Amino acid sequence: MFLNELTDPRKRASSCEHNFNDILVIAVCAIICGADTWQDMQEFGEEKEGWFRLFLELPNGIPSHDTFYRIFCMLKPDEFQECFTRWVKSAYPEALDIPDGDAEIIPIDGKVIKGSKGKGKGKKAVLMVSAWSTRLSLVLGQKKVDKKSNEITAVPQLLEAIDLKGCMITADAISCQKSIAETCVNQEADYLFAVKGNQKTLHNDIQTAVEERWNSNPEEPVSDAFFECKNKGHGRHEYRCCWVFDDVSALSTADEWTGIKQFGVVQSDRTIDGKATTALRFYISSKTMTAEGMLNATRQHWEVENSLHWMLDVAFDEDACQTKDECAAENLSTLRRIALNILKADVTSKRSIKTKRKKAGWSNRYLSQLLKSFIVGAK
Repeated sequence: MFLNELTDPRKRASSCEHNFNDILVIAVCAIICGADTWQDMQEFGEEKEGWFRLFLELPNGIPSHDTFYRIFCMLKPDEFQECFTRWVKSAYPEALDIPDGDAEIIPIDGKVIKGSKGKGKGKKAVLMVSAWSTRLSLVLGQKKVDKKSNEITAVPQLLEAIDLKGCMITADAISCQKSIAETCVNQEADYLFAVKGNQKTLHNDIQTAVEERWNSNPEEPVSDAFFECKNKGHGRHEYRCCWVFDDVSALSTADEWTGIKQFGVVQSDRTIDGKATTALRFYISSKTMTAEGMLNATRQHWEVENSLHWMLDVAFDEDACQTKDECAAENLSTLRRIALNILKADVTSKRSIKTKRKKAGWSNRYLSQLLKSFIVGAK
Protein backbone atom coordinates (compact mmCIF):
# COMPACT_ATOMS: atom_id res chain seq x y z
CA MET A 1 0.00 0.00 0.00
CA PHE A 2 1.40 3.40 -0.96
CA LEU A 3 0.83 4.80 2.55
CA ASN A 4 3.70 2.60 3.73
CA GLU A 5 6.04 4.83 1.73
CA LEU A 6 5.36 7.84 3.94
CA THR A 7 7.86 8.84 6.63
CA ASP A 8 6.55 8.90 10.19
CA PRO A 9 7.10 12.57 11.19
CA ARG A 10 7.26 11.85 14.92
CA LYS A 11 10.75 12.10 16.42
CA ARG A 12 10.48 8.97 18.57
CA ALA A 13 7.90 6.90 16.71
CA SER A 14 8.87 3.69 18.51
CA SER A 15 7.70 5.08 21.85
CA CYS A 16 4.39 6.47 20.54
CA GLU A 17 1.07 4.93 21.55
CA HIS A 18 -0.33 4.57 18.03
CA ASN A 19 1.08 3.14 14.82
CA PHE A 20 1.57 5.73 12.09
CA ASN A 21 0.12 3.47 9.42
CA ASP A 22 -2.97 2.75 11.55
CA ILE A 23 -3.64 6.48 11.82
CA LEU A 24 -3.34 6.97 8.06
CA VAL A 25 -5.63 4.06 7.19
CA ILE A 26 -8.32 5.17 9.65
CA ALA A 27 -8.11 8.71 8.27
CA VAL A 28 -8.54 7.56 4.65
CA CYS A 29 -11.48 5.31 5.60
CA ALA A 30 -13.07 8.06 7.66
CA ILE A 31 -12.92 10.59 4.80
CA ILE A 32 -14.36 8.01 2.39
CA CYS A 33 -17.24 7.37 4.79
CA GLY A 34 -18.29 10.95 5.37
CA ALA A 35 -15.96 12.29 8.07
CA ASP A 36 -15.06 15.93 7.54
CA THR A 37 -13.30 16.85 10.81
CA TRP A 38 -10.68 15.44 13.18
CA GLN A 39 -13.44 14.75 15.72
CA ASP A 40 -15.32 12.82 13.03
CA MET A 41 -12.23 10.64 12.48
CA GLN A 42 -12.08 9.69 16.15
CA GLU A 43 -15.82 8.96 16.36
CA PHE A 44 -15.71 6.91 13.17
CA GLY A 45 -12.72 4.92 14.39
CA GLU A 46 -14.33 4.16 17.72
CA GLU A 47 -17.56 2.95 16.09
CA LYS A 48 -15.59 0.77 13.66
CA GLU A 49 -12.88 -0.38 16.07
CA GLY A 50 -13.91 -4.04 15.95
CA TRP A 51 -13.75 -4.02 12.16
CA PHE A 52 -10.42 -2.18 12.07
CA ARG A 53 -8.89 -4.75 14.43
CA LEU A 54 -9.34 -7.35 11.71
CA PHE A 55 -6.41 -5.85 9.81
CA LEU A 56 -4.82 -3.09 11.95
CA GLU A 57 -2.76 -3.50 15.13
CA LEU A 58 -4.28 -0.66 17.20
CA PRO A 59 -1.99 -1.27 20.24
CA ASN A 60 -3.76 1.42 22.27
CA GLY A 61 -7.15 1.61 20.58
CA ILE A 62 -8.34 4.46 18.39
CA PRO A 63 -6.30 7.69 18.40
CA SER A 64 -7.90 10.86 19.73
CA HIS A 65 -8.89 13.70 17.47
CA ASP A 66 -5.90 15.68 18.80
CA THR A 67 -3.59 12.87 17.69
CA PHE A 68 -5.06 12.85 14.19
CA TYR A 69 -4.62 16.62 14.02
CA ARG A 70 -1.01 16.59 15.29
CA ILE A 71 0.03 13.86 12.85
CA PHE A 72 -1.37 15.70 9.83
CA CYS A 73 0.19 18.96 11.03
CA MET A 74 3.60 17.25 11.09
CA LEU A 75 3.25 15.13 7.94
CA LYS A 76 5.13 16.73 5.03
CA PRO A 77 2.46 17.70 2.44
CA ASP A 78 4.85 17.44 -0.53
CA GLU A 79 5.76 13.86 0.41
CA PHE A 80 2.08 12.96 0.84
CA GLN A 81 1.23 14.44 -2.57
CA GLU A 82 4.13 12.63 -4.25
CA CYS A 83 2.86 9.34 -2.80
CA PHE A 84 -0.63 10.20 -4.00
CA THR A 85 0.63 10.81 -7.54
CA ARG A 86 2.57 7.53 -7.54
CA TRP A 87 -0.54 5.72 -6.33
CA VAL A 88 -2.63 7.17 -9.18
CA LYS A 89 -0.06 6.03 -11.74
CA SER A 90 0.03 2.53 -10.23
CA ALA A 91 -3.66 2.08 -9.45
CA TYR A 92 -4.92 3.52 -12.75
CA PRO A 93 -2.41 2.53 -15.44
CA GLU A 94 -5.07 3.24 -18.06
CA ALA A 95 -4.46 6.92 -17.29
CA LEU A 96 -1.21 6.52 -19.21
CA ASP A 97 -2.66 4.37 -22.01
CA ILE A 98 -4.03 7.00 -24.38
CA PRO A 99 -5.67 5.71 -27.59
CA ASP A 100 -3.90 6.67 -30.81
CA GLY A 101 -5.14 9.94 -32.22
CA ASP A 102 -7.23 10.64 -29.13
CA ALA A 103 -5.38 13.21 -27.03
CA GLU A 104 -6.54 13.28 -23.45
CA ILE A 105 -7.68 16.65 -22.12
CA ILE A 106 -6.13 17.45 -18.74
CA PRO A 107 -7.48 20.68 -17.25
CA ILE A 108 -5.28 22.48 -14.71
CA ASP A 109 -6.97 24.80 -12.26
CA GLY A 110 -6.64 26.19 -8.74
CA LYS A 111 -9.08 26.09 -5.83
CA VAL A 112 -8.95 28.04 -2.58
CA ILE A 113 -9.81 26.15 0.63
CA LYS A 114 -11.75 29.04 2.12
CA GLY A 115 -12.00 27.70 5.66
CA SER A 116 -8.21 27.48 5.97
CA LYS A 117 -7.79 31.26 6.11
CA GLY A 118 -6.27 32.24 9.45
CA LYS A 119 -6.89 35.33 11.51
CA GLY A 120 -4.68 38.35 11.14
CA LYS A 121 -2.85 40.15 8.36
CA GLY A 122 -1.27 37.95 5.71
CA LYS A 123 -3.06 34.78 6.86
CA LYS A 124 -4.22 33.71 3.42
CA ALA A 125 -6.26 30.62 2.68
CA VAL A 126 -4.52 27.58 1.18
CA LEU A 127 -4.68 27.48 -2.64
CA MET A 128 -4.30 24.08 -4.34
CA VAL A 129 -3.75 23.52 -8.06
CA SER A 130 -5.07 20.21 -9.42
CA ALA A 131 -4.66 18.23 -12.64
CA TRP A 132 -7.85 16.46 -13.73
CA SER A 133 -8.31 13.57 -16.18
CA THR A 134 -11.45 14.22 -18.25
CA ARG A 135 -11.31 10.71 -19.70
CA LEU A 136 -11.16 8.87 -16.37
CA SER A 137 -12.77 11.52 -14.12
CA LEU A 138 -9.89 11.26 -11.66
CA VAL A 139 -7.47 13.63 -9.96
CA LEU A 140 -3.98 13.00 -11.35
CA GLY A 141 -2.10 15.22 -8.93
CA GLN A 142 -2.12 18.45 -6.97
CA LYS A 143 0.27 21.12 -5.74
CA LYS A 144 -0.03 23.87 -3.17
CA VAL A 145 0.56 27.42 -4.37
CA ASP A 146 3.16 29.16 -2.24
CA LYS A 147 1.80 32.26 -0.51
CA LYS A 148 4.69 34.37 -1.81
CA SER A 149 4.07 33.21 -5.35
CA ASN A 150 1.12 32.16 -7.50
CA GLU A 151 0.00 29.43 -9.87
CA ILE A 152 2.74 30.43 -12.33
CA THR A 153 5.38 28.58 -10.28
CA ALA A 154 3.14 25.80 -8.92
CA VAL A 155 1.76 24.61 -12.28
CA PRO A 156 5.14 23.63 -13.85
CA GLN A 157 6.00 21.67 -10.69
CA LEU A 158 2.65 19.86 -10.88
CA LEU A 159 3.07 19.11 -14.60
CA GLU A 160 6.54 17.71 -14.05
CA ALA A 161 5.16 15.28 -11.45
CA ILE A 162 2.65 13.60 -13.77
CA ASP A 163 2.95 11.85 -17.14
CA LEU A 164 1.80 14.19 -19.91
CA LYS A 165 3.04 12.57 -23.12
CA GLY A 166 0.31 12.74 -25.76
CA CYS A 167 -2.04 14.81 -23.58
CA MET A 168 -3.43 18.30 -24.05
CA ILE A 169 -3.14 20.61 -21.05
CA THR A 170 -5.88 23.22 -20.78
CA ALA A 171 -5.68 26.16 -18.40
CA ASP A 172 -7.24 29.53 -17.72
CA ALA A 173 -5.56 32.88 -18.29
CA ILE A 174 -3.45 32.97 -15.11
CA SER A 175 -1.57 29.90 -16.37
CA CYS A 176 -1.09 31.33 -19.84
CA GLN A 177 2.64 31.75 -19.30
CA LYS A 178 5.66 31.12 -21.54
CA SER A 179 7.32 28.92 -18.90
CA ILE A 180 4.24 26.70 -18.60
CA ALA A 181 3.97 26.38 -22.38
CA GLU A 182 7.62 25.33 -22.50
CA THR A 183 7.07 22.75 -19.74
CA CYS A 184 4.19 21.19 -21.67
CA VAL A 185 6.16 20.91 -24.91
CA ASN A 186 9.26 19.57 -23.14
CA GLN A 187 7.10 16.76 -21.75
CA GLU A 188 5.74 15.96 -25.22
CA ALA A 189 2.31 17.36 -24.43
CA ASP A 190 0.21 20.06 -26.11
CA TYR A 191 -1.40 23.08 -24.52
CA LEU A 192 -4.54 25.15 -24.97
CA PHE A 193 -4.43 28.32 -22.87
CA ALA A 194 -7.03 31.04 -22.41
CA VAL A 195 -5.66 34.53 -23.14
CA LYS A 196 -6.73 37.63 -21.24
CA GLY A 197 -5.34 41.00 -20.21
CA ASN A 198 -2.42 39.55 -18.24
CA GLN A 199 -0.86 38.88 -21.67
CA LYS A 200 -1.78 42.27 -23.08
CA THR A 201 0.22 42.21 -26.34
CA LEU A 202 -0.89 38.67 -27.18
CA HIS A 203 -4.50 39.49 -26.34
CA ASN A 204 -4.50 42.63 -28.48
CA ASP A 205 -2.90 40.84 -31.44
CA ILE A 206 -5.52 38.10 -31.34
CA GLN A 207 -8.31 40.63 -31.07
CA THR A 208 -6.98 42.54 -34.10
CA ALA A 209 -6.72 39.36 -36.18
CA VAL A 210 -10.24 38.31 -35.20
CA GLU A 211 -11.73 41.69 -36.08
CA GLU A 212 -10.00 41.69 -39.46
CA ARG A 213 -11.37 38.23 -40.16
CA TRP A 214 -14.89 39.26 -39.22
CA ASN A 215 -14.72 42.43 -41.31
CA SER A 216 -13.51 40.57 -44.39
CA ASN A 217 -15.80 37.52 -43.93
CA PRO A 218 -19.08 38.74 -42.37
CA GLU A 219 -20.72 35.41 -43.26
CA GLU A 220 -18.32 32.64 -42.37
CA PRO A 221 -18.33 29.77 -44.90
CA VAL A 222 -18.53 26.21 -43.68
CA SER A 223 -14.97 24.93 -43.14
CA ASP A 224 -12.70 23.33 -40.55
CA ALA A 225 -11.78 26.84 -39.46
CA PHE A 226 -15.30 27.62 -38.23
CA PHE A 227 -17.82 25.62 -36.21
CA GLU A 228 -21.10 26.44 -34.46
CA CYS A 229 -23.60 24.57 -32.32
CA LYS A 230 -26.87 25.27 -30.54
CA ASN A 231 -28.41 23.83 -27.38
CA LYS A 232 -31.58 24.45 -25.47
CA GLY A 233 -33.24 23.06 -22.38
CA HIS A 234 -34.43 24.00 -18.89
CA GLY A 235 -35.49 27.42 -20.14
CA ARG A 236 -32.04 28.17 -21.50
CA HIS A 237 -30.86 28.70 -25.08
CA GLU A 238 -27.15 28.52 -25.87
CA TYR A 239 -25.22 29.23 -29.04
CA ARG A 240 -21.48 28.61 -29.33
CA CYS A 241 -19.12 29.11 -32.24
CA CYS A 242 -15.40 28.98 -32.77
CA TRP A 243 -12.91 30.37 -35.29
CA VAL A 244 -9.36 29.04 -35.54
CA PHE A 245 -6.34 30.77 -37.12
CA ASP A 246 -3.30 28.86 -38.33
CA ASP A 247 -1.17 31.87 -39.32
CA VAL A 248 0.53 32.72 -36.02
CA SER A 249 2.67 35.36 -37.77
CA ALA A 250 -0.21 37.68 -36.93
CA LEU A 251 1.01 37.49 -33.33
CA SER A 252 4.00 39.76 -32.69
CA THR A 253 5.17 37.62 -29.75
CA ALA A 254 4.65 34.22 -31.41
CA ASP A 255 8.39 33.43 -31.34
CA GLU A 256 8.33 33.71 -27.53
CA TRP A 257 5.75 30.94 -27.12
CA THR A 258 7.27 27.47 -27.42
CA GLY A 259 5.45 25.28 -29.92
CA ILE A 260 2.59 27.67 -30.70
CA LYS A 261 0.78 26.65 -33.90
CA GLN A 262 -2.67 28.17 -33.66
CA PHE A 263 -4.92 30.67 -31.95
CA GLY A 264 -8.68 30.98 -31.84
CA VAL A 265 -11.74 32.68 -30.46
CA VAL A 266 -14.86 31.16 -28.91
CA GLN A 267 -18.13 33.08 -28.79
CA SER A 268 -20.78 31.99 -26.30
CA ASP A 269 -24.32 33.42 -26.44
CA ARG A 270 -26.74 32.48 -23.70
CA THR A 271 -30.39 33.40 -23.16
CA ILE A 272 -31.97 32.59 -19.80
CA ASP A 273 -35.51 33.76 -19.02
CA GLY A 274 -35.31 36.29 -21.86
CA LYS A 275 -32.00 37.77 -20.67
CA ALA A 276 -29.19 37.45 -23.24
CA THR A 277 -25.43 37.51 -22.54
CA THR A 278 -22.45 37.20 -24.86
CA ALA A 279 -18.84 36.28 -24.05
CA LEU A 280 -15.72 36.12 -26.21
CA ARG A 281 -12.72 34.02 -25.14
CA PHE A 282 -9.33 33.94 -26.87
CA TYR A 283 -6.98 30.92 -26.90
CA ILE A 284 -3.54 29.86 -28.07
CA SER A 285 -2.59 26.26 -28.82
CA SER A 286 0.45 24.15 -29.64
CA LYS A 287 -1.72 21.74 -31.61
CA THR A 288 -3.41 22.36 -34.96
CA MET A 289 -7.10 21.63 -34.44
CA THR A 290 -10.35 22.10 -36.29
CA ALA A 291 -12.70 24.73 -34.92
CA GLU A 292 -14.92 21.93 -33.63
CA GLY A 293 -11.96 20.33 -31.85
CA MET A 294 -10.97 23.57 -30.16
CA LEU A 295 -14.53 24.29 -29.07
CA ASN A 296 -14.89 20.81 -27.58
CA ALA A 297 -11.56 21.11 -25.76
CA THR A 298 -12.53 24.45 -24.22
CA ARG A 299 -15.80 22.96 -22.99
CA GLN A 300 -14.04 19.94 -21.49
CA HIS A 301 -11.80 22.27 -19.51
CA TRP A 302 -14.74 23.20 -17.30
CA GLU A 303 -14.97 19.61 -16.04
CA VAL A 304 -12.31 20.47 -13.46
CA GLU A 305 -14.79 22.98 -12.00
CA ASN A 306 -17.93 20.87 -12.29
CA SER A 307 -16.56 17.40 -11.53
CA LEU A 308 -13.80 18.24 -9.05
CA HIS A 309 -14.12 21.62 -7.36
CA TRP A 310 -17.90 21.57 -7.15
CA MET A 311 -17.80 17.96 -5.89
CA LEU A 312 -15.27 18.81 -3.17
CA ASP A 313 -17.52 21.58 -1.89
CA VAL A 314 -20.87 19.79 -2.19
CA ALA A 315 -19.97 16.18 -1.32
CA PHE A 316 -16.98 16.83 0.99
CA ASP A 317 -17.81 20.29 2.44
CA GLU A 318 -14.23 21.38 1.75
CA ASP A 319 -14.86 25.12 2.08
CA ALA A 320 -16.55 24.58 5.45
CA CYS A 321 -13.46 22.91 6.93
CA GLN A 322 -11.98 25.24 9.55
CA THR A 323 -8.51 23.69 9.81
CA LYS A 324 -6.16 26.68 10.02
CA ASP A 325 -2.79 24.90 10.10
CA GLU A 326 -1.45 25.01 6.55
CA CYS A 327 0.11 21.55 6.55
CA ALA A 328 -2.99 19.95 8.06
CA ALA A 329 -5.28 21.74 5.60
CA GLU A 330 -3.08 20.70 2.67
CA ASN A 331 -2.92 17.07 3.85
CA LEU A 332 -6.69 17.01 4.35
CA SER A 333 -7.04 18.21 0.77
CA THR A 334 -4.96 15.24 -0.39
CA LEU A 335 -7.07 12.86 1.71
CA ARG A 336 -10.24 14.18 0.04
CA ARG A 337 -8.77 13.65 -3.42
CA ILE A 338 -7.75 10.10 -2.51
CA ALA A 339 -11.30 9.43 -1.33
CA LEU A 340 -12.82 11.08 -4.41
CA ASN A 341 -10.70 8.96 -6.76
CA ILE A 342 -11.61 5.76 -4.93
CA LEU A 343 -15.32 6.59 -5.00
CA LYS A 344 -15.34 7.74 -8.62
CA ALA A 345 -13.45 4.65 -9.77
CA ASP A 346 -16.08 2.38 -8.18
CA VAL A 347 -18.49 1.18 -10.88
CA THR A 348 -20.52 -1.20 -8.70
CA SER A 349 -22.75 1.64 -7.53
CA LYS A 350 -24.36 4.30 -9.73
CA ARG A 351 -25.23 6.53 -6.79
CA SER A 352 -23.87 10.03 -6.23
CA ILE A 353 -20.54 10.55 -4.46
CA LYS A 354 -22.38 11.82 -1.39
CA THR A 355 -24.55 8.69 -1.26
CA LYS A 356 -21.54 6.44 -1.84
CA ARG A 357 -19.87 8.02 1.19
CA LYS A 358 -22.91 7.22 3.30
CA LYS A 359 -23.09 3.66 1.95
CA ALA A 360 -19.43 3.06 2.78
CA GLY A 361 -20.08 4.25 6.33
CA TRP A 362 -23.10 1.97 6.69
CA SER A 363 -21.68 -1.13 5.03
CA ASN A 364 -18.38 -2.77 6.04
CA ARG A 365 -18.71 -4.96 2.96
CA TYR A 366 -18.86 -1.98 0.61
CA LEU A 367 -16.02 -0.18 2.42
CA SER A 368 -13.90 -3.35 2.22
CA GLN A 369 -14.61 -3.50 -1.51
CA LEU A 370 -13.44 0.10 -1.95
CA LEU A 371 -10.31 -0.51 0.13
CA LYS A 372 -9.48 -3.65 -1.83
CA SER A 373 -9.25 -1.67 -5.07
CA PHE A 374 -7.25 0.97 -3.20
CA ILE A 375 -4.74 -1.49 -1.73
CA VAL A 376 -4.48 -3.88 -4.69
CA GLY A 377 -3.95 -0.98 -7.10
CA ALA A 378 -1.15 0.51 -4.99
CA LYS A 379 1.67 -1.81 -5.97
